[in-house]
Amino acid sequence: MNENTKNAIIALADAIEQDEVVLNYKAAKENFDNDETLTQKINEYSVQRMVFEKASADENPDEDLLKQIDARLKELYEEVMANPVMVALANAENELNELLTYLNGEIQHRVIPESEHSCGGDCSACGGCH
Repeated sequence: MNENTKNAIIALADAIEQDEVVLNYKAAKENFDNDETLTQKINEYSVQRMVFEKASADENPDEDLLKQIDARLKELYEEVMANPVMVALANAENELNELLTYLNGEIQHRVIPESEHSCGGDCSACGGCH
């Protein structure tokens, strides 16, 4: 890689780092990381999930226990997914993924122009090569 390319990549990375989408993601991630209540619910969900899997694997599983754990899992899931901090993080992650997908597509198209019409190699759904 030549020095011009390296410098261009650094400049691009600096610009992307200051993009509103990236800044929103970083803020949402920081809010998520600092939300102790949400973290506790996610941790409890993980523990409950492990208990459910272990109880399910028993030779004679306790159906009442499984129903109780399943109900708690559903309750925790709904609470976590409805939490405004989690919603904001999920939205920010989606926007970041869109930005990165766009960026990757633009770079790929510039480097390999025919890639714009590439189907990825799965001919089963193809309408024909361009």
